[in-house]
Amino acid sequence: MIKKIGIVGLGLIGGSLAKAFNNVGFKIYGFDLNPEVVVSAAESGVFDAVTDNLEDFLSLDMDLVYLATPVLTTLELLGELKHYNVDVLITDACSTKKSIVEKAKSLGLRFVGGHPIAGKETSGFKNSDEKLFENAYHFLTTDFADKSDVDKLKEIHEKIGMRVELISSNEHDKLFGLISHFPHLIAFSLIDLVFNVDKSSLKFTGGGFRDFTRIAGSDPKMWSDIFVDNNSNLVELIDKFIDILKAWQEMIINKDEKELFNSIEKVSNLRRSL
Repeated sequence: MIKKIGIVGLGLIGGSLAKAFNNVGFKIYGFDLNPEVVVSAAESGVFDAVTDNLEDFLSLDMDLVYLATPVLTTLELLGELKHYNVDVLITDACSTKKSIVEKAKSLGLRFVGGHPIAGKETSGFKNSDEKLFENAYHFLTTDFADKSDVDKLKEIHEKIGMRVELISSNEHDKLFGLISHFPHLIAFSLIDLVFNVDKSSLKFTGGGFRDFTRIAGSDPKMWSDIFVDNNSNLVELIDKFIDILKAWQEMIINKDEKELFNSIEKVSNLRRSL
């Protein structure tokens, strides 16, 4: 049974997990390299102990180590956990799964990959929220995982109000490449397009543009790591999107009002059905 959770990385996700788990009775320990974050976390009253020293953190009596760090940092941390002979259950909160699951397997760690589907365009412990995960999905990977460990993680995430889904790491990265990673890429690139064509026009943008590009304000480290780690799926989606844009371009070149109307009507109905 999991009663004591150690969280590595006390940003928006790690901080929110700490608050949510603490709120339902778990003992929480924290680690972050940023001294200011450690002070804020200590003052929050959420943690039984919090430190910026990894060795000290790993010496604490924990049932679960929860990695809430960017993808490439998480891959490095798995090596550190192996170095310190961590034998308790480990999970993570990264937006990509395949490389992390495979790295943990190669190191012989007791690991189940995880991905909480929640967030904000703001980051940092100061923006963390114990209610962030209520009614949100949480994905757990089944690759190389012990069923009892998956069940334990399912239970604790349901305790903080999450809906848990099981998935393979490969299926996960394809799914979220399509519905999360690629949309972020489009938002980033749209801002880049407007800036390069006429940056002065940015001051005239209205609600529609702001709504569409809201996620372009997301954390640069987290998203550059995601794009690097899920590159093969993203490259495939970019190629498909270019084909779709070319089809729309052709309709516009031909001034094909009927086809444009039908295409817009189709996607408009799909969007309203979400």
